[in-house]
Amino acid sequence: MGIRKLAHFSPARTILVSVFIMIGLGTLLLALPMARTVEIPLIDLFFTATSATCVTGLFTISLASFTTFGKIVLLCLIQIGGLGMITLTLFFLSLFMEMGLATQLMAGQLLEIDTWKDLKKILFFICLITIYAELLGAFCFFSVLQSSHPAGEAWLLSIFQAVSSFCNAGVGLINTQPDLIPNNYVMLITTTVLMVLGGLGFITWHELIRRIKTAFDKKRYRMSLSSKIIIQYYFAMIAVVGILFWILERDNALSNMSTMHGIMLSIFHAVAFKSCGYATTLVTNFQLATLLLMMVTSFIGCAPGSTGSGIKLTTFAVFLSTIKAAFLGKHSVQIRGREIPIDQVYKTVAIIGLAIGWIMVSTFCLLITEQGLSFLDILFENVCAFTTLGFSTGITANLSASGKFFIMMSMLIGRIGSLTLVLAMRMSKKTETVEFAYPEERVMLG
Repeated sequence: MGIRKLAHFSPARTILVSVFIMIGLGTLLLALPMARTVEIPLIDLFFTATSATCVTGLFTISLASFTTFGKIVLLCLIQIGGLGMITLTLFFLSLFMEMGLATQLMAGQLLEIDTWKDLKKILFFICLITIYAELLGAFCFFSVLQSSHPAGEAWLLSIFQAVSSFCNAGVGLINTQPDLIPNNYVMLITTTVLMVLGGLGFITWHELIRRIKTAFDKKRYRMSLSSKIIIQYYFAMIAVVGILFWILERDNALSNMSTMHGIMLSIFHAVAFKSCGYATTLVTNFQLATLLLMMVTSFIGCAPGSTGSGIKLTTFAVFLSTIKAAFLGKHSVQIRGREIPIDQVYKTVAIIGLAIGWIMVSTFCLLITEQGLSFLDILFENVCAFTTLGFSTGITANLSASGKFFIMMSMLIGRIGSLTLVLAMRMSKKTETVEFAYPEERVMLG
């Protein structure tokens, strides 16, 4: 497809096609004899490639079944899935050609930014912050792992852990359970920092750095409303979830910890529950209330344009502001002195409605196909797949072929977004031309 055709191709459809291409290519590479140590069914290879590309971290087979080459393939899938295949494609295109107006507009939609003026700089910034963050994280992890592993293996584990943490994939090779992380101060702090760097979103970091630079130059720089919302809600949620986790688990999972270590673990899990899916113990050791807290936190997710998933913080903010407007009897939705366009209010309702709708429908189907499993296990597995959190109560390997299909669909829809999927599947691109208006009539609500 030429660059001219690419410019006029639906951004939503572009995302969908690119994800399917990446999953298919990953499946083929993992199917090579040099990528695995044992014979693995095709459905499990496809499931593994889907989970890695969607940065979920749910696996039906042990990662020990793959050779070093296979693990490197998984690493590449996680990296591309975290950054977004389109982001990388546009970056490499910008190295060799000047992108036209239509292509830049499409890139702006894909990266969820309103302006294409500094698009090339932003693309370079995304790649640079990724490289610097992952390299620094790998060096920190290596300082811990070098004493217990050979140098080559320690570097592979360190790089894998750094990439997985930054991309909010929650996959590790250090323990037999890929979502478990050693209870070590350096490992915990480094992982937390990487998760925050990836979860806040590249555009937010770009604006934050510009804000700091202009402050040193004694100039004023106004951050966008999106970045202000993201920063406020991201850290507010970490504080709230961290406090709730400490209250729920202080006499359970944190019972043998000192107060300071318990607080640090609470902060770590509050960040990890947003999308990454790392933990210091099996989720089956947590209380049921904690599992519900995990599902709600991951459903809200991280920032748009980040490596995390969920419905996104800005969507949640607009949703809460819509409720507030209805409660106060206002005719418009306002946030921080700005009025939100009505089309974005509609999209917010659509995103949340479609997300909850898919979780309900797919959970219903899984309850039919997986009759030997409990309702809580299936609901938790499905929500963690949709939000790409990647936690499991241990039922993933026991899913039927139909169950694996529904979980893969949840991972795909959750990663690309339910509204994006609907827009990608829509055949007509024509916008509605209003030539007349229907008479208004109120209906009973509540």
